[in-house]
Amino acid sequence: MARDSSNTHTSSHSSARALSRRQFVTAVGASGLAAGLAGCSGTGGGDGSGGDGSSGGDVSTDNLEYGGEDVTVEYSTAPLFGNIADTLKQAAYDAGMPQSIDIEFSTTVWGADDLQDRYNQILSSGRTTPDFMLTNFAYTPFFAPREWLLDLTQVLGEEKLNALENDYSQVMVDSMRWDGGLYGIPQFIDIPTIQYRKDLVEAAGYDPEGENWATEPLTWEYFAEVTKAAQEEAGTDHGYTTAMNQRNIGSITGYEHLVTNGGNYFGDMSNQNGPIGDRPVTIDEEQTIQTLRQFRTFLYGSDDEYAIEGLTGGITPSNALGWDTSPSMESFNAGEAITHRNWSFAIAEYGSEDSFGEDLGVMPYPYSVSESDAPYEGAGGTNAKLGGWHLSINPNTEKLAATVEAIKAMTSDEFYLTIFEELGSTPPKPGLFESDRAQEIDVMGRYLDTLQFQSQNQFAPPINAVWDPQKSAIGQEFHACLNQQKSPEEAVAAAQSQVEQIEEQES
Repeated sequence: MARDSSNTHTSSHSSARALSRRQFVTAVGASGLAAGLAGCSGTGGGDGSGGDGSSGGDVSTDNLEYGGEDVTVEYSTAPLFGNIADTLKQAAYDAGMPQSIDIEFSTTVWGADDLQDRYNQILSSGRTTPDFMLTNFAYTPFFAPREWLLDLTQVLGEEKLNALENDYSQVMVDSMRWDGGLYGIPQFIDIPTIQYRKDLVEAAGYDPEGENWATEPLTWEYFAEVTKAAQEEAGTDHGYTTAMNQRNIGSITGYEHLVTNGGNYFGDMSNQNGPIGDRPVTIDEEQTIQTLRQFRTFLYGSDDEYAIEGLTGGITPSNALGWDTSPSMESFNAGEAITHRNWSFAIAEYGSEDSFGEDLGVMPYPYSVSESDAPYEGAGGTNAKLGGWHLSINPNTEKLAATVEAIKAMTSDEFYLTIFEELGSTPPKPGLFESDRAQEIDVMGRYLDTLQFQSQNQFAPPINAVWDPQKSAIGQEFHACLNQQKSPEEAVAAAQSQVEQIEEQES
């Protein structure tokens, strides 16, 4: 029970590769962060066959048997994969991909926003290449209705589809569903956790291992107490650091805190995706007000007029209000903080021998309201936002059979464990955390219990066309509150009104 206050990540993983991973997840790993699709109804540039991409839904899937001919398929991916293309191709061959298939790794722009714009140009023009792509679930509501991605239920086969139903993180798989179709298969999942200085916490008199912090979530009240005590004992500049800029506070960090406090923007989690205009909007509620008061306490301490009485405060620097993922990492990486919220990729960096080594601790997200006491189904308890990336097929590919062979190999256990070893990219199949190979991975292998536990406690943000303007409105109001420009009550009322207006306009 949570205490109530009531491996071989190889040495060849170079610093350049680690930097690439950090840059990528700054805009992504933070997945689901793509801004509104620029010109989503335009025709794009491209050099392909022309048209508006509407032929994508009519691609022939009658003959999917690969004939063994020599063929090269193009995979549009991020530089983190392109940097180790030879290693990944070998992993695909080891997983059973025919040697006659070659994969060309074409690396593109960084980040979810820019990558979405790039794919918009390619897919709207009807180009036949790339054959398949690294995609984000934020793209689903824009690409799937336009038939710009192939419905994978047509091509994967019964064995793979059964595995997706039974062996994968279901919240990850479901994030790529649209109107009965499946438009992506998970490549890796990003799992948010709290990473902390175990050595400094122990020096302050706490016992993380004895209290089993790895799989028994703390309450936010106890978490704040621990962080403050360790900060004062060690003399660090900061206690708890996280990305709190306007983009993050409404859709990532702030959203996670709200859910762990028992709230949600649209009532039960089953309402996340709609129906738009016919679902409750539940921002202007006590759980949201308390979440903003919690943040105000963490930022400004008991002197803030909206601080929560009895909650330890003054643990988060006000500079965090301007931080995205990478800037938020710098304080913790420099040894200036005790606790830090980040995606699972950061564990490989912080836990290396060049950084904190075994002095790094990892815990699940704290909470204030238990699941049983939360007013909305799916809220409460430890809960973290879903992150991660998928593989999707260009419906205009002229090499469909070979592309399907490549994707099957790249979603095998062999391939998942290879990218886990090489990049710290977490497998989307929870059972792989228990494999001997995963247990032996340097650094990441030490934290598998926490990663597996938190992977089973993740929620997906809304996946629909109105989420972008809605999360922007929420972020703006929440940020104003945390900058002490509005009271929590004023901020949640304004966010409620704007989100309701967007719902009404769309419906």
